Amino acid sequence: MRSLIPLGLEIAAARGIAALSRLVGAGGGTTVPGKLLTMLDSGALERLSARLPEGAAVVSATNGKTTTTAMAAEILRGRFRLAHNAAGANLVSGVASTLLAAGDAELGLLEVDEGALPEVLRRVRPRAVCLGNLFRDQLDRYGELELVAERWRAAADDLPEGARLVVNGDDPQLAALAEAHPGATTFGLDDPRLARSSLQHAADSKYCIRCGTPYVYAAACVGHLGDYRCPRCGHARPR
Repeated sequence: MRSLIPLGLEIAAARGIAALSRLVGAGGGTTVPGKLLTMLDSGALERLSARLPEGAAVVSATNGKTTTTAMAAEILRGRFRLAHNAAGANLVSGVASTLLAAGDAELGLLEVDEGALPEVLRRVRPRAVCLGNLFRDQLDRYGELELVAERWRAAADDLPEGARLVVNGDDPQLAALAEAHPGATTFGLDDPRLARSSLQHAADSKYCIRCGTPYVYAAACVGHLGDYRCPRCGHARPR
């Protein structure tokens, strides 16, 4: 339900809370303003993101999303005024706080927690999404890796028309997501000198997502990321 309070008044209230949080030493004000704003107006995130003239780009992964987003910020800052959650507040409240403080920003560059990704994609409607990897992490919050991957696939299917999807093809779960979106761009590491010749015992995605047969790896770079192929059905790392 859209709030009856003008957006400008909601923004002023949330910014006041952020300033108070910093003043009393209760935090940097990176999440509290967003929490307040979304309490005042359940559609605030949509309204704030719509004010960015160049839209938004989203980066998510279990590991490396802060570094990836920081590198992207260095590249993009010369072309756009950015709204970037550089402090790493990457849940919905942190994204809301970032957009709240966007000022005259043209482009949103948003690091997003893997569990919060489906909601952020649905509400922000980004122009570009980069997905880095999926590892088992915080099972008490997110459940099994396959469940998170299923949620990501559903969220990707609902992206706006024309949105660009960029995924790590070295991750079998994400490669399958790219296969469902013919226009997706895949990337990976193609240097055998930096890889193991076989998969480590404790790796997460050992089994083919199509038929359940263990993957055979020509190169394993980090965990289950690498050059894989199913000997039974042929599902393999994309070109």
